[in-house]
Amino acid sequence: MVKDYLEKIRQEYIEHKVSLEEQISSYENKVKENTKFLQVLEKETNPGYEAFSPREFNSFHKEKMEELRADQKRISNEIMCLRDQMQEYEFRIADITSVIKEETEIERKIHEAADIDSYDTRLALLRSVETERQRIARELHDSTTQNLTAIVHKTELCSKIIESDPVKCKLELFSIGQTLRKIIEDTRGLIYDLRPMSFDDIGFDVTVERALDRFQRFHRIECGYYTEGTSYPINSVVQITLLRVIQEACNNAVKHAQASYLEVKVSYLEKKIVLVIKDDGKGFDVNAVPDETRDDNSGFGLSMMKERVYLLSGTISIESAPGKGCSIIVSIPKMKEDL
Repeated sequence: MVKDYLEKIRQEYIEHKVSLEEQISSYENKVKENTKFLQVLEKETNPGYEAFSPREFNSFHKEKMEELRADQKRISNEIMCLRDQMQEYEFRIADITSVIKEETEIERKIHEAADIDSYDTRLALLRSVETERQRIARELHDSTTQNLTAIVHKTELCSKIIESDPVKCKLELFSIGQTLRKIIEDTRGLIYDLRPMSFDDIGFDVTVERALDRFQRFHRIECGYYTEGTSYPINSVVQITLLRVIQEACNNAVKHAQASYLEVKVSYLEKKIVLVIKDDGKGFDVNAVPDETRDDNSGFGLSMMKERVYLLSGTISIESAPGKGCSIIVSIPKMKEDL
């Protein structure tokens, strides 16, 4: 189960965070001890120390004080680095918790769908969810887990060389920080793929516009987004399904159709919402495209598009011909929550 896998990763993060807290506490205790020692030495050392105390004794005091102050500065820098690492882990734990909540919601929907009469529909839903789970697990294994393993090895190295080679230790800590930032960036991308948080913050239309704008910047294709009618709140499941259809259509237009322009239009009708996606690519024979899931379970795919739309009691049609571009029309009825 992906949820169990994520829980395991989150627990590992928590353990790393606790370990960092213990290191910070140890350093802070060392700072307190050094501070007390400095106070004692400062009391024993006064401006007339050369006249009233043996030179060698007071010289030792001065050298020891300078050594302690240097040590205090070094420890303060180490504490700062450890606090930065701990903050990164806190962000990571929060992100993973968000993914677990999404996975819990998926499981809830599966249980709710248990009373669906059609066996084929239930099978389509389970296949859709399982494909998403496999994709998440693969991405977490290929990137997150390997990066975290590298961090563990680097942390163990730092603990061994922190006294003998502080310069190399700082370089390793800097590398750890960079790796953690990469993990956070990858995880946030994964979370966005599961459910963009912007749905809740700025709404469906602005989220789609930003997604298309981001797509334009990374690919040589012009995108246009238009709406018709007065917009209204859309069920979250419908939102993510429509966004997935748009993303898949964009990817197909670039990878297969070699299109230079793509238009997305959403019509807010009284009883349904209609999505139309058109491109000016080279087109294809619709009847020649196999209606099956990709062997590697990658991407959303035409088959997955249809299954998700049908589960929402909607319809989807694909119109295309060689040399005439492609049009995808999706129609989904308003749900009770939207009425």
